[in-house]
Amino acid sequence: MKLKNLTSLKQARVQLGAMLAIPVLLLLGGCSQTPSHLIVAPEVMAANSGKYANKQAQLQVLDMRTGNHIVQISRPEKAAQLFSSQAPLKDIVAQSLTAQLNKQGMAMGPVGTNAIEISIDQALIKVDQQLMQYQVKSEIVLTVKIDNGISTLTNTFRNRGSSHGPLKADIAVLERDFNQQLALLLAQVIDNTEIQQFIR
Repeated sequence: MKLKNLTSLKQARVQLGAMLAIPVLLLLGGCSQTPSHLIVAPEVMAANSGKYANKQAQLQVLDMRTGNHIVQISRPEKAAQLFSSQAPLKDIVAQSLTAQLNKQGMAMGPVGTNAIEISIDQALIKVDQQLMQYQVKSEIVLTVKIDNGISTLTNTFRNRGSSHGPLKADIAVLERDFNQQLALLLAQVIDNTEIQQFIR
């Protein structure tokens, strides 16, 4: 009788342990999941010289990409893992440019002497993830079209990058690199001499 009770007690302990382990494993699994979105927040370091003082413009940003994702991780015999920005990329670009042009003295609004149109033609980081190494290729392409009321100017700005490393690509590093690339490109748009001279 005692042996039966001991066996039942052991079985109950094993069952209790298994029941407690499931929520713990689920909790740990939830904590270690990779984010589905990247935080895109470019810190544009344009020279603050008031180069656009006493000028007015309206800004429109168009996203011409076929997909919304900015990171694509490909693995052998698996579906690609895609990461988008936390907000529409065109809104992030518009907010960043508006803030910077305001700092440079330009009045931004729904109407203005100059109509600035930015097209996001490409904004993608491609990761080829193998078992023990990865390869990264990135490209951001912006087309800037400005109508100053007399004529039109079109310029294309491009930033490419590549890297590789052992083991697994780090999402946080990809996010940082994308923000740096985008910030550099937006600074080039603001600091472009041809654009500065063209805007009336």
